[in-house]
Amino acid sequence: MTVPRPTSIRLVARSAPARTPSPPFGIAGWSADAQAMAVLLDPEGLEANNPAAVAAQLPPAADLPPSTIVFVLGAADRPRGFRRWLGRPLQVSRAARCTALVALGYVCVGATTDDATGADLSWGLSSLY
Repeated sequence: MTVPRPTSIRLVARSAPARTPSPPFGIAGWSADAQAMAVLLDPEGLEANNPAAVAAQLPPAADLPPSTIVFVLGAADRPRGFRRWLGRPLQVSRAARCTALVALGYVCVGATTDDATGADLSWGLSSLY
């Protein structure tokens, strides 16, 4: 399957990000009303290789409109406070992200590296129709 390339995308995060990432695919900016979404994972308590921990931060496919594209960013948000200056963002494995998407009912699940930003992306569709 080819990588879905939306024309607009919204950023979804549990809380306001410490640092807002650039949108993928050369999209100029995040759009609050876009159907396609990119999920920025919260690093607090997140085990990078645990699909259940990743799934806990994603919306179930059944809760979304049909054919909604959901991207999961490979780099979680930076930790809050002083710790954010001490290191890089937590990298979440593709296997954990893709497994979490499948477990939540997404179809056509895949992963790639975005040419525009270099971001590691996993994606799934809420349904085929």
